[in-house]
Amino acid sequence: MFTSFLIKYAEIGVKGKNRYLFEDALVRQIKYALKKCDGEYEVHKSQGRIYVEALGEFDYDDVVDQLGKVFGISGICPVVSVEDEGFEKLCETVIKYIADVYPDRNKTFKVHSRRARKNYPKESMEINAALGEAVLGAYPEMSVDVHEPEILLNIEIREKIHIYSKVIPGPGGMPVGTGGKAML
Repeated sequence: MFTSFLIKYAEIGVKGKNRYLFEDALVRQIKYALKKCDGEYEVHKSQGRIYVEALGEFDYDDVVDQLGKVFGISGICPVVSVEDEGFEKLCETVIKYIADVYPDRNKTFKVHSRRARKNYPKESMEINAALGEAVLGAYPEMSVDVHEPEILLNIEIREKIHIYSKVIPGPGGMPVGTGGKAML
């Protein structure tokens, strides 16, 4: 189901005008780690995010294992990326995502959306409410808990719409090769 990953980083985000150097170093380390996995992958930066996309068949567990060893990654998020085909289609995609990822739907959830593309017709709070309503309509056994949900459903509206709910922790820190020289 998942063909791409959103890579989150922590310390790199606080860097100033030279942040791109650290992001580029992280992209190099990710590409190096993925050489050990079967398949072809495209690693690219877009609007402060790093994405890894599989270009064919791949072993999900092997990719997550290799990415989990790359310093600089604080979280690995398996995402479903879809084109923007209207809000109704997004609702259908989110309902299908929950059906595929969570067979036991007797859980609490919260929808958290982010709009990097500000020309989207709905604001983030409207998206949260409407998607929450769609999920409750499809799965009445689920309930909303905005303080401590069991499922945090993230929707990022960018060039494409990215849907994810799982964040696999990474080692964090800074990418290899960005520390400079030290003297003892």
